[in-house]
Amino acid sequence: MGNIVGRQIYISSFQREVINGTILGDGRIESRSKGIRVFPITARLRIHQGKNQKDYLYWKYRVLSNVVSQQPKQIICGRNYQKNKDYYSWYFHTVATEFFGELYKQFYSNGHKIVPKDILDILTPLSLSVWYMDDGCLSQGTAILNTQNFSFSEQRILQKSLKEKFNLEARINKDRNRWRLRIKKEDFYRFRSLIEDYIIPSMKYKIVPVETEFERTR
Repeated sequence: MGNIVGRQIYISSFQREVINGTILGDGRIESRSKGIRVFPITARLRIHQGKNQKDYLYWKYRVLSNVVSQQPKQIICGRNYQKNKDYYSWYFHTVATEFFGELYKQFYSNGHKIVPKDILDILTPLSLSVWYMDDGCLSQGTAILNTQNFSFSEQRILQKSLKEKFNLEARINKDRNRWRLRIKKEDFYRFRSLIEDYIIPSMKYKIVPVETEFERTR
């Protein structure tokens, strides 16, 4: 099942799950009408990735092409003045629609991203894989979800939701003055089996541990 957005834009279930994972991760919903007392509001989804994730950004662009009016653009995101070197990233955004306005109300409160109340419905193997490709990394033999932008109480909700939905145990780890989720090592291969079919080739390094020197020479 999918959703008809307005009269012409159709959002498939696959697209919706990619969008959900993106918003949990690096994606940002922008709404110019959020401060205006109008109903319904409109908004758009902005997707921004570093230069090394260009292939991943273009994958999302292809998935969401029917709700995008312009191709991805490269921009300068920083500069090293000592080395006289610019750093580049890529971005695109969707068209503004009421559909994304509804997602803004679902995922944001007072301008800040939150864990939505229906997180159990939102979490699927596909949305989890996109969330991980956005915000995850391998560390010490298991997976980390960099959830530092969520509050500690929201970390507890995510921790409980991963257990309830996928039977995945996650610990809440301190990262400086914030928190993030670390999948227990015992559950890493269950986690990987859930998402590996959706991980695109350029992001496989996030689920395949680097071989040790001993393993390479066996």
